Amino acid sequence: MCKIKIITAFAILLFAHVTSAVEPVSPAYQPFPAGYGYMEDSEIHKLTTAVKNGDHKVVREHGWKLWAGIMQPAQGLDWPLWYTWPNTTGAFAAATNVESDTQAKVASQPVIKRNTINTVANENTPVIDSKMPVYPIPQQVIQKYPNATSKCGKDVICDGTHVVFNGNDGDIMIPTESFSMEAMDWIRDPKLTLYKKESLNNFHKKGLHMLEAPQRHIVTKHMSWPVKATGLTAIPVWHDDYKPGYTGYAGYEKWKHLIAVDPSGKHIGTNQTVTYLYGVQMPDGKTPWPSVTAPAKVYGLEDFYYHKVTQADWDSFDEADKAIIEAASYWANNQPFEPGDYLVTIAMHINTKEIPSWTMQSVWWSDQQENNPYAADRPKLPQAKGPWAHYLLVDAYGIPEKQGGDQPVASNPYIELVTHPVSTNCNNCHMRAGWPAGSQKGQASYQNPDCPDLLATLTPNSSCLKPLTLTDFQWTIPDRAK
Repeated sequence: MCKIKIITAFAILLFAHVTSAVEPVSPAYQPFPAGYGYMEDSEIHKLTTAVKNGDHKVVREHGWKLWAGIMQPAQGLDWPLWYTWPNTTGAFAAATNVESDTQAKVASQPVIKRNTINTVANENTPVIDSKMPVYPIPQQVIQKYPNATSKCGKDVICDGTHVVFNGNDGDIMIPTESFSMEAMDWIRDPKLTLYKKESLNNFHKKGLHMLEAPQRHIVTKHMSWPVKATGLTAIPVWHDDYKPGYTGYAGYEKWKHLIAVDPSGKHIGTNQTVTYLYGVQMPDGKTPWPSVTAPAKVYGLEDFYYHKVTQADWDSFDEADKAIIEAASYWANNQPFEPGDYLVTIAMHINTKEIPSWTMQSVWWSDQQENNPYAADRPKLPQAKGPWAHYLLVDAYGIPEKQGGDQPVASNPYIELVTHPVSTNCNNCHMRAGWPAGSQKGQASYQNPDCPDLLATLTPNSSCLKPLTLTDFQWTIPDRAK
């Protein structure tokens, strides 16, 4: 118990960010809850057998339980459990406070920019075109939060204590990349120092092929959408607008359908005309991207996981957190974000090291639940609080479509389609994570020139991955190390 308290205090100290005038207080860490199958011996045996036999039903049931468990309310907080976990800002902070100011200013590139760099074009594989929308930081945000918008590069907002920047080439979604404490301890281990490029270079020079994450390693990526307390907030929804094989940009700005969220509840069930996308530019960085106006069915907050941001919450955010959230609100709603507004869960990855080949599941909100294959195999979990069944789930446990064949298309439309081709697979992508990172042969990237097939069934021993020091499915390490 004492050890947990000491580690938690250390993690909270690491949450400090250069843009904070006063260090925000972070909630005490709460582990993954019991009763949802995580790290249970019988469940691990079932998973191992299911992956071997290609049994998607078993792995999907496990994925649903992980999703429900990670979203359970944290004790004493009006936030889900994952909110108490350390995130990439702390995991990849400098080793000392003396270093932190300098290194934070050159912190990581925005999430989408890093993913775009990892997506390398070559003649053998599809790649999204470069015609992505541009999201200039709203002037109101620049003026209001000068430290957060001036210290980490042009058109970049520094990563915050709680959320990270997903902008530059887009977008509205507000990410938090969170780790279980065991994952945090692995990255910060004084003998490994995986948050340093120097350490990764040394491991690679010594010929180490695989860094082994602990079995209790959990990493998540949670995506919020800003919803105003008054009026209707539009959210684009995925209706299979682009099929596998499409290689153009397929981000949500181009989707054909919207829904609307009405916190007042007055218009639930009706169809209303709504508008979103403001201040966004075409790929040339000059021409305005047109706002999207369309009829939308109206839903209530209860159909989502949501959090009302109180004044206390707002005060606990650092300047970068506020700048990231407010920029997203301007792009989505043409209004600033204020205490009393809401953050709703629109998508989430949950990846665990319970089995050596990892469990990978990803969820997204959908208005199309009936007869949807991604709604299949939900177990009954009467103890689970919240609308976890209002979401769809895709599994990517490395199970090929047929014995010895390729992987199925498996990705989250909200998270992947702003940087990846439609025909992609999470397991294939994360299998490639390693060092050195880059776009040349012998370097790790999502569309590695050495292994260009995005749906190939890969293993750590695949010939195209042998030159790398693999980071055990963790792109955050090569992406974030300083």
